[in-house]
Amino acid sequence: MQINTNLFAQATPAILLLSFGELLLMSHDMRKKEDKRNILNSVIIGVVFLVLTFPLKTVPFIIFSWIHQYRLFDFEQTTWLALILCLIANDVSGYWIHRLQHVSRFFWASHRVHHSSETYSYLSAVRESWVGFYTGAFLIWSWIPLVGFSPELLLYVKSISALYQYALHTEMIGKLPKWFEFVFNTPSHHRVHHSSEVKDLDMNCGNILIIWDKIFGTFREEPETRIHQYGLTTKIPNPNPVNINFSEFGGIIKDLKRSPSLRHKFMYIFGPPGWSHDGRTKTAKQLRDELAFHSTPESEITSASSGVTILEFRPAIPHPSEFSREKLI
Repeated sequence: MQINTNLFAQATPAILLLSFGELLLMSHDMRKKEDKRNILNSVIIGVVFLVLTFPLKTVPFIIFSWIHQYRLFDFEQTTWLALILCLIANDVSGYWIHRLQHVSRFFWASHRVHHSSETYSYLSAVRESWVGFYTGAFLIWSWIPLVGFSPELLLYVKSISALYQYALHTEMIGKLPKWFEFVFNTPSHHRVHHSSEVKDLDMNCGNILIIWDKIFGTFREEPETRIHQYGLTTKIPNPNPVNINFSEFGGIIKDLKRSPSLRHKFMYIFGPPGWSHDGRTKTAKQLRDELAFHSTPESEITSASSGVTILEFRPAIPHPSEFSREKLI
């Protein structure tokens, strides 16, 4: 087995070709959602991401190489067994960092760039944060070279994982065979992840495998009726590439200025997106709790004095677009 650390860079032309090829093959209903501004934003964000981050790829490699000197085990790196084990190690790490990016505002501020498109396609997949590298999220993979996997092998499997996840971003592929859907992440599962519906927020965080979501309670099946609401729960004002990348950081700064205590300041940075000390905004969990309460058309209440069961009718929940885990407006 040959390790290719330049796999993702070599696949870039194919990614661009597939992205624009899908645009041509889309149905009329799908294609009319992809307005010129949305396409241009995706292309600019993707190109600038590659230009800015490609030189920085040496930093994780240097850190992982230093850690690898103190590895606990020493084994042959070029075997298929090593590749499979490293893929699994990378995948469980990818699941946890992806989940962290959705439950901590510090990481969400950069990750939300990837969720900013209101359409779901290969073009939307290239939206990656220009400053995500500086969050230090890559350090969560540090245990893998410590165990004994070489930095070269780790970067190789990370490229494989990135290419696999890119392929998930399409509405043109429906459900795959049940055995495949049970184990692996698929376009169907990942459409749920990109949904802006309240019940879908922060679900299906897996990379290649979906089993981590099933084990740790973040899995949700795609409904029979296709998802139509993608993107963020609050629209970004003037959604140009700069605002898409930095508007949430501006929001954090504003919240820090008006927060009354150090604890509140800490929560505005590292707490879940939408957390607020005064209830002005709501987290995904709070929105789901509201949804669970209001979506029940009627509930039974038993009077303690008479034992009579009374039906209490509750109003239906408003459309999810009226809510936000970031800003309630």
